[in-house]
Formats: sequence, C-alpha cells, structure tokens
Amino acid sequence: MQPKKILLIIAISLLSIHYSAAQFDGIYSQYMHIKHFYNPAAIGEQDLMKIMVAQRLDWIGIKNAPKTTLFTVNTPFKVGKTHHAAGIQFVNDVFGIFANQQINAQYAYKFKFEYGTLSIGANIGVLNLICYGDSAKIVESDYHTPANNDPAIPIGTQSGVGFDLSAGVYFSNSTWFAGISILHAPGADIKLGDKYDFKINQAITAVGGYNIKMNNPDYQLKPSALLYTDFISWQAQISLLLDYKDKFWGGLAYSIQDAISFSFGAEIIDGLQLGYCYDLPASSMITATHGSHELYLSYDFNIFKPKYNQKHKSIRIL
Repeated sequence: MQPKKILLIIAISLLSIHYSAAQFDGIYSQYMHIKHFYNPAAIGEQDLMKIMVAQRLDWIGIKNAPKTTLFTVNTPFKVGKTHHAAGIQFVNDVFGIFANQQINAQYAYKFKFEYGTLSIGANIGVLNLICYGDSAKIVESDYHTPANNDPAIPIGTQSGVGFDLSAGVYFSNSTWFAGISILHAPGADIKLGDKYDFKINQAITAVGGYNIKMNNPDYQLKPSALLYTDFISWQAQISLLLDYKDKFWGGLAYSIQDAISFSFGAEIIDGLQLGYCYDLPASSMITATHGSHELYLSYDFNIFKPKYNQKHKSIRIL
C-alpha cells in the first residue's frame, strides 16, 4: 500500500473521531430546495404537502466517507382561521466510524400577511448514535503499527440514544426568503457503552435567497446563501441558479474553502421534481477523491381540494 494512501486512511479515521466534537450535521449543496432539513419553520412553505427523499455521497473513492440520507413528509393545515404545518423527518448520517440515525416530528405555526408568510417552528425527536470501533483498525505496515488497545477508540460496536430539539424562524414570499435556526438546542452527551461520551454541540444555521426577474419573464436568477456553525467549525456556501418557468434550473455554488458545485434539476411532471448536484473539491482533497454526488426527488401536491360549492340554484334560474 502506498504511503500517501495509508496516511489518507489514517486521516479519515482521525477525522471521524474529531467529527464527534465538531460538525455533526450533513450539509446539502442543494440547501435551497431542502431548507426544512435545517429549519423546521420552513415546512409547508408552498402550502402543499411535500414528500422528499435526498441522498448525498461525499468524497467518492475514500473509504468511510460521509453519506447522508433524508426522508421527509410534511403538510400545511388549518385550524379555524389559523395556519399550521406538521411533518416527520428521518435522517441516516454515516461519517467515518460513526452512524447517526434520527427521527423528528416537525411543527410550524404560520402568520399570513399580505407581503409574505412568517413561520415559527420546532423539531423534537430522538437520535441513535452508533460507533463501529473495529472499523477504525488500520492494517499494520512500515508506517503504522496497529494500536489494538487505543483507549480513544471504542472496541466493537457501541451505541447510545439521545433527545434532540431544534427550533427556527422563517419568512418567505414570491421575491425572497430568509431564516435562522438553532439545531440540537439542548446539546447532548450520548453515552457509548460504559466509557465513551459523544458530545453534540448546538449549531446555528442561517439561509437566505432572492429571486431576480429578468427582461424575459420566463427566466429568473436566484442567488442564495447558507451559513452553518457549531461554534467550533463553520461552513458557508453561496449559490446562483438560473430558473426557467420553475420547470428547469441549473447553476453554480461555492462552498468556502471546500468545493465548487454544479447543479441542475427539472419538474418531470406536475409537482414531481428531480435535482442533482456534483461537488468538485476546491482543496488538496481533489487529488484523493472523485468529488461528491447529491440527488433529491420530491413530490408536492394539494391534499386540500377546494370544497364543491353546494349552494342551490334557484329553480327560476334553471
């Protein structure tokens, strides 16, 4: 085995251990289409029921690289004259020797104004954290002697369950959107077996975007930005999409000191959207990986059909 590859495997293993004290959440490059992943107040944004599945594969070609899978269902509803939204979200996030499985119930209360909608929302749920300690073992070589009793790495498979809470505020209209949320609000120390603790830090996300109408009304430019920080590490991304009739879109994004992204998507049939993104590393990682791939499929539809007008016509009119 080449020395560079051995060092890279060691680095990924160490990175996954460091990950436990730093960034906990996966980052989607198509965040503008998956805002409810970061902010529960964004559910029911289009006043339509949404079913979505998304998959992100980071650092193709590197063993134990991060993989994030999302499945979510949410819908708006009314109680009297008040507006609400509710949903459920499943997340499976694998990073290095760790796997994080979450299930969250989501709720948002919506204030409707002439100039847009303001939402306040929350996630509440549980997460199951698994550590595959044996997968961190490195084959003995001239460059490394396995430390089978390394006290920093759990032996075998260890798991623990914790409570999770997130909250956010979100505003949107036909021209712009903006939101801010706090993830893992209580923070948590999850016990892995009898000896190991996994620290989950609180994190803040902020997202915003604007729709710029062009001379040809069929086209719009849609710049947006995302900021994520857990107060130990941070990640920022700026994006620009060109949209045609809300049916086809494509664009570029730049993750600061991380990657350049190329994305495109389409509404295949009414309400059914497919989006794809390829991330090209903008750092030394470009020599070790084939980049990252991201795909989402969503279906939006109206489950609250307008009620049939049951007013009887006068027989004199008939």
